[in-house]
Amino acid sequence: MNKDLDIINDDNEEEDTEKYFDEESYSTMIVAGEKGQQEKKKSLEDFVEHLTSGINEDKTEVLKILKESNAQDALVEAILDLENLENRNLLIAACWESGLDFSKYVNVFLKLAVDKDLLVSLEAITVVENIETYESKEFLETAIAFVGKAIDAKHPNHEMLHDLKLHLFEVMKGFDKVE
Repeated sequence: MNKDLDIINDDNEEEDTEKYFDEESYSTMIVAGEKGQQEKKKSLEDFVEHLTSGINEDKTEVLKILKESNAQDALVEAILDLENLENRNLLIAACWESGLDFSKYVNVFLKLAVDKDLLVSLEAITVVENIETYESKEFLETAIAFVGKAIDAKHPNHEMLHDLKLHLFEVMKGFDKVE
């Protein structure tokens, strides 16, 4: 029998399972089955409903919860969910309103910045302008070129995209100072 494997004995079902959640001693992955996925989707739907309700108290409370739980992944998932298209701008606004760091998702927000929906574009530009950490100067050059293409194609929000492009140039100058 392999001593490296912890075997839970049926005779001892009351065994203290909390020890398995001790990150220093064990690596535990909780895999959500179909029920878990349904609960996760319902939870996201509830957040979306509160964020888009128009009730300030609801939105303030949800933003607080999102920030406390570092819910960037869930918020981006809700934004990209096609069922939320009509409220996408409100969900994107929640990103910058929450004060969370979305640098991990800068590509998502750059793509949304060139969305034809002006409100989606506006809110995504605001998220990008609030990102403080970029992976490299090369990434910024690529982002500037991407935004430049939308400006050249006469994007309906080209003036704001021009401001975003200038912002990205300024951030890139900071890389030059560090190097």
